[in-house]
Amino acid sequence: MQERVKVFTFVSGHGETVVEPPHEDRINQWLALAEGRLIRVTQSESERQGAGHHLTLCLWYVPNENGAKS
Repeated sequence: MQERVKVFTFVSGHGETVVEPPHEDRINQWLALAEGRLIRVTQSESERQGAGHHLTLCLWYVPNENGAKS
């Protein structure tokens, strides 16, 4: 098995709204295009002084050998 990871990181407090934030669209676009099987999701959150809330989201997946989406 050959795991891969995709990392998304965001800092709130720069005009992003809580309702329908743009980073959700970016993650959903990647998920729609990723060919493979999602096996693990982790997140890390922290406060950044003067910058807002920091979030890191890691999506581990195993790519399909035949290129088909699962």
